Amino acid sequence: MHDIILLGGWVIDGTGKAAYKADVAVRDGRISKIGSLEKDYARVYLDCANLIVSPGFIDSHAHSDTSFLKDSSCASKLYQGITTEITGQCGSSPFPSLKEKLDKNNPWHFESFSDFVSAFKKSDCSMATNQAILVGHGSLRAGVIGYENREATKDELEKMKALLRRDLAEGAWGMSLGLEYSPGFFAGKNELSALSSIVREFGGLVPCHMRNEGLEIGAAIRELVSIGKETGAHVHISHLKLDHFRMHGRAEEVWKQIEGARNDGVNITCDMYPFLASCTDLTIRCPKWSQEGGNKKLIERLKGDERQKVVEGIRAHYLNAERAETCLFADDGGHFPEIVGKTLRYVAEVILKIPDYAEAAAEVLIRTDAEAGCIFFVMNESDMLTFLQKDVSIGSDGWALSGDANIVKTKPHPRSYGAITEFLRLAREKNLCSIEEAVRRVTKKPAQMIGFTDRGELKEGFAADVCVFDPNEIAPTGTYLEPVRLSKGVKHVIVNGEIALKDGVQTSVRAGKFLKKR
Repeated sequence: MHDIILLGGWVIDGTGKAAYKADVAVRDGRISKIGSLEKDYARVYLDCANLIVSPGFIDSHAHSDTSFLKDSSCASKLYQGITTEITGQCGSSPFPSLKEKLDKNNPWHFESFSDFVSAFKKSDCSMATNQAILVGHGSLRAGVIGYENREATKDELEKMKALLRRDLAEGAWGMSLGLEYSPGFFAGKNELSALSSIVREFGGLVPCHMRNEGLEIGAAIRELVSIGKETGAHVHISHLKLDHFRMHGRAEEVWKQIEGARNDGVNITCDMYPFLASCTDLTIRCPKWSQEGGNKKLIERLKGDERQKVVEGIRAHYLNAERAETCLFADDGGHFPEIVGKTLRYVAEVILKIPDYAEAAAEVLIRTDAEAGCIFFVMNESDMLTFLQKDVSIGSDGWALSGDANIVKTKPHPRSYGAITEFLRLAREKNLCSIEEAVRRVTKKPAQMIGFTDRGELKEGFAADVCVFDPNEIAPTGTYLEPVRLSKGVKHVIVNGEIALKDGVQTSVRAGKFLKKR
């Protein structure tokens, strides 16, 4: 007897092969049978008539590392059909650290990957989706060196290599780079290559938030390509985009650079999200030197003699009202709620009554303890659609969040609620690719990228992560001002053989786990 049989659906197995009519059975957390199963017995039957039955979707780039602490539902992802997220991105993860460098104020900061996973298993915590978590290079560097603007010493580099090797041996999936963030941007290529060589030993992935995604994107790609060429590591461009208005229209040029690296033997892949706005902390608009020592030191500089130097760095981004209008505050860190859902221009002119937009941004940083999160409208639709037609996977760059706005409280980027469903909508309405190819790019492609051997494909014996959806209905429903809205069109979701979403309604099941690389 099977645990579940999904009856009468159109199977798209994740390989790119054409859809075919079949039933799918699940037993003991695995796909037990695919075929004509009307005469087979199961504890539960799910009607999938006129629906697509596919592997559970994989979010190629997510920041849900500890989202389960706030809400175990992972609803923003589950309602997109996402069953697994690749986390520990942009150089940030809850580990590793030398014992003496641990953040004593953060109970979820750990010495190792193993300690983190063990703490999750021993706690009362749960989550509805799986995670494959990476070692964050920025966290690794901070856990050995701190937030100092200098090269690692030989001894420090050896300590970093040892911590990384240990975590990869314990089952972490690779090492992410966050080279536009402190302390990642203090690291030189020699350090990055030395550590990436360790990742190569374990067959892991090196995804990179590059040093620049705008005017200097060519140089940033060359740096990553050089690391891949020197080490043989699988390097990966996180959230591919052109985020400066002077670079708009050059997507094909950028893609040719990536293809050239592939033709030269470099194993390089990319992910992206299908939106025209990015989202990160306001600190990204501050000069890099001002972030040495972390946010605490940045605030001290903004309150001290170096304030004007920092402000002038910010002014390069917000020199006029038009540029200030491109910055929308999504999160105040619990310090300055009046700014949430407002643009920097509005905050400057109406709330703070400071006509200088750079000075207003500095004041926001002070009032929010440098924790303000922003949505930046910096991309071009033509470039986005060009990249989406290429062989890229889809990553939300977002969090697993509740579907209740009263719990979320802030206004997160809608990509957390609709990156994959928006891609599927665009694929359908803009004819970007076939539905089979679209499914491949959110299932088998990211599975191969990260190194899964039993997920990302509907295949007998594989883990029973399954998504059942209406191809004509699947789409996001959130907006930038009302983002906490769940996607539509996903009917059933199975995670590790258990029904997490049934008839479009989430169940009480929380079957997600931290996966380990074998």
